[in-house]
Amino acid sequence: MKEILKNKKTQKILKVLRWVLFILVNLLICIGVFIGLGFFEACKWVPEKFGNIPFEQILFTVNTSVDGAGEGVMNEFWEACIQQPLLCALSLAVFLGCLNALMFYFKKNILRRICTFIFLLCSLAIMWDGFDSFAKQIGFYEYMDGYLNPSTLYEDEYVDPAQLTYVFPEKKRNLIYIYLESMETSYGDMQHGGAFQESLIPELSKLATNKNTFTSGNGYTIIPSNGWTAASLIASTSGANLKTPVAQDNTAIEFQFMDGAYTLGEILEKEGYNQIFLMGSDAGFAQRDLFFTQHGNYEIHDYYYEKEQGKFPEDYRVWWGYEDKKLFEYAKEDLLELASQNEPFNFTMLTCDTHFTGGYLCKDCPKEYPDQYSNVIRCSSKQIGDFVKWIKKQDFYDNTTIVIAGDHLTMDDSWANEHIGNDYERKGYYTIINSPAKKQSEEDRTLTAFDFYPTTLTALGVQYEGDRVGLGTDLYSTTPTLAEKMGPDKLEEELKRFSIYYQDHIQKAD
Repeated sequence: MKEILKNKKTQKILKVLRWVLFILVNLLICIGVFIGLGFFEACKWVPEKFGNIPFEQILFTVNTSVDGAGEGVMNEFWEACIQQPLLCALSLAVFLGCLNALMFYFKKNILRRICTFIFLLCSLAIMWDGFDSFAKQIGFYEYMDGYLNPSTLYEDEYVDPAQLTYVFPEKKRNLIYIYLESMETSYGDMQHGGAFQESLIPELSKLATNKNTFTSGNGYTIIPSNGWTAASLIASTSGANLKTPVAQDNTAIEFQFMDGAYTLGEILEKEGYNQIFLMGSDAGFAQRDLFFTQHGNYEIHDYYYEKEQGKFPEDYRVWWGYEDKKLFEYAKEDLLELASQNEPFNFTMLTCDTHFTGGYLCKDCPKEYPDQYSNVIRCSSKQIGDFVKWIKKQDFYDNTTIVIAGDHLTMDDSWANEHIGNDYERKGYYTIINSPAKKQSEEDRTLTAFDFYPTTLTALGVQYEGDRVGLGTDLYSTTPTLAEKMGPDKLEEELKRFSIYYQDHIQKAD
């Protein structure tokens, strides 16, 4: 063995291996610093841009398509979380190279190894500390705790919609469901439960003063599990929360989206409704197209659909696709087409101009305020008010129920902190217009998006057993909602936990 080690060829090989190991260790030092600093920067950037988003949202997003995401967000992520850490790592690589070259030149091999070891320990410490800080920021540890300690919420409280019988009126009512991006009651004036002296949404506040408002203009509670668009759409139409499968093959989400859920769309499809989901962005983002096609066979009218119809030039793209001004024009066309048919219809749409950061201010929006986002919110309210006025003038209106709901709180937290503050309890916008149902109580309710599901059915004149569907409660009844029964915080705590029932019966993940 000694003779082999003394062999010149062996010595050369060992020397090369030592250099390779030396280079790899120094590369690991730079990578560790890059990753750690990247996590630290993400700790600052994520809450500034997205607010206190749940880990479930991050997990779902990275497991599904992000096509259609705003380019500005990706550019900001590069500049805030990647660019500076990368420059620091490259600078460190140059420094280490120079330092090691000097010590090698002066034959300080022991000192070189000691310095390398110290730098490696520091790099690993930075990487771990950065990860630990980011994990706490996004709730990763809470998520793991929820997975290790399952909840029985679904076993205890979930009423399977597929097991209920639904009796529709002889003349079935049409449904227009308008989801408003990031729309809060907070934007209203104090008289209507808002945080402003002068309302940014006077039209919406006026619409929310009708007899079918359950909260006196104070909105609905948005719990984190439902606090993002895809989760909100699913909660309000299925009575279940959106969770990412913990075990699945690579195509599970793509082909089986919450296969065991039984939704509003499926109930209406069975009753012969024609259904359209309209949005000005890419329906493939967060797999919204899959949910609505698999649960109700909706026609999907998104950015690409309208482009194929020749509604705008091939190279036309603003914001996330096309602006809300066009969205309301196309909505009118779709509604007139649906109304000309013999079947009842469910027309669902989602606005986008009020998305973070700063929103999209189209050329027809007046500039009444110093900042862009306030002007966008003001313009959105006016557009919706004009759209509802148009609907009320149509022949189909008398037999049509309109539901209007904000999907979640604004994620433009820097704007919210400046204009609303931390002391105000922010809530999402919600109202129902032209419903034949009557409330059994005039008391304000504590409600979540889950409650929209059974309440929408009742607002269409549909009868079913009991006052509960999914995790939701019919707000026309006096039965307590889960948020009233458990409290919003406790409800959220249970929703964050892993659920065996959800996994086996709703998600049906392999």
